[in-house]
Amino acid sequence: MIIPLSIIRRIVHPSLRPGVRLPLVLVIALIIMIFIFAGVFAWLEDDAGFGDGLWTAYITLTTIGYGDYSAKTTGGRVITVLTSMFGIGCFGVFTGIIVEKAIKRRSRKMKGEGNFSGEGHLVIVNVPSYQEVKELLKELDLSPEYKDAPRLVIADSLPGNDSEFPGDLYEKIDGFVRGPLSTVDTLKRANMSHARACLFLSSTAQPALDDTNTLTAGLIERHWPEVITILACSRPDTLKNLRLFNIDGGINAIDLQMGFLVQELEDPGVFNVYSQLSSNRIGSQIYISRTPVGEWNRSGRMITLGKLKQAVVALNLPTEIVGLKRQSEADILLLPPNEMELLPTDRLVYMAKERFNWRGRGDEIVQTIEKNM
Repeated sequence: MIIPLSIIRRIVHPSLRPGVRLPLVLVIALIIMIFIFAGVFAWLEDDAGFGDGLWTAYITLTTIGYGDYSAKTTGGRVITVLTSMFGIGCFGVFTGIIVEKAIKRRSRKMKGEGNFSGEGHLVIVNVPSYQEVKELLKELDLSPEYKDAPRLVIADSLPGNDSEFPGDLYEKIDGFVRGPLSTVDTLKRANMSHARACLFLSSTAQPALDDTNTLTAGLIERHWPEVITILACSRPDTLKNLRLFNIDGGINAIDLQMGFLVQELEDPGVFNVYSQLSSNRIGSQIYISRTPVGEWNRSGRMITLGKLKQAVVALNLPTEIVGLKRQSEADILLLPPNEMELLPTDRLVYMAKERFNWRGRGDEIVQTIEKNM
């Protein structure tokens, strides 16, 4: 049977690469050494055959040394010493190659040169400072919905023009991808098609990041609209572009900071209230119901916000309704009048220690409302 030349080239060509050449040479040298040792050992030792020589060569090269066969002649001992030294040297080189490749692979990952293959991950875009990323990771650790999600960081550059992600911080994430943010290739390397959500960090020292973030989020919404995109903006006007690019949400740090300063000036201690509402670490949080009113109010009867609040109190439910998210309104309706009728598409804005199951308690709530009518 004649093997085609193309198949031979396909087999031989990968072995000629620099990274494969040295290990291949070592393997061939070890095989040759084993056969030479087996032949010489069988020739010098009267009570050993070629098979015994192969076995002795193996346990000698690997420094196992069971002792079932050992050299009794001077020549046999010399060849055994030489073979063991050769084996130790070869395995030392093998160990060095493996360690070197592991270090290079880790270095490539810390430099963001590879691709990410995880799924259901949370993507953190930009690294304004390592401290900001650390604080964000701490908050995510307390999130019931995202504490177990894999975390991937993508960035075009690192603080201080670092070439690698810091080791202590790298241990807290699941991957790092470096490249131009507003290119589909970088987003594909981040396996964005299988991502769950994407958080964009910004910096007042780099206002141009807002434009890059908006463009990148727009690309994600265009190619992978199922991925949740949330922007932190350094410029208030950036928030105006969210709907234009179908971006799911955003915050403006400067507006929040200035508002907190003035409110703290008027009512010292009010920032502590905001801290509890905005963090999973302590107290209650603000939630928006995942299901609209029509999904738990299956009776179809129109009810008012005031009647709903009365039912919540009567049932002693662990939640407080503070507003509505209505499709026709750009802004959240906070503290709307109690006589406002709830539409089937309305979502409730409420305060609670954990997310409340409105759909699961819907029948009970509606029955209580109807009983009091």
